[in-house]
Amino acid sequence: MRRLEVFVFKDWQHKLLSLLMGTTLWFFVNLGERVPMSVERNIEVYNKEQGYEYKLERKRARIRLKVMERFVPEEMLEGVGVGVNVKGMKEGEYILKVEAKNLPRFLVTVERIEPEYVRVKIIKAPEGGT
Repeated sequence: MRRLEVFVFKDWQHKLLSLLMGTTLWFFVNLGERVPMSVERNIEVYNKEQGYEYKLERKRARIRLKVMERFVPEEMLEGVGVGVNVKGMKEGEYILKVEAKNLPRFLVTVERIEPEYVRVKIIKAPEGGT
């Protein structure tokens, strides 16, 4: 029994470090392969203010992703979206960067969004509306 205790607890710092290094290497080998994937989504407008209408030059965007195929089912990618942030913007015409939203961290990375920028026209909404 004494031999087992000595074997397990002697130089425990080195053993713990080697265990962590081995686990890290295992993750790099098993999780390192990412496959390219392309999805198309409607461009959303985030942080809208009441009393304004937002008109986009383009309605859809294509996102090129790198996905860890083993760990990302298609259902998870259905939640990925794109949009522009109009927070604090008043009436006028703007060119805004299209951003990806709801990406599973570490499992999916954005390679490219097309178009990268989109023209947004902000106008006052008609009073009473139809």
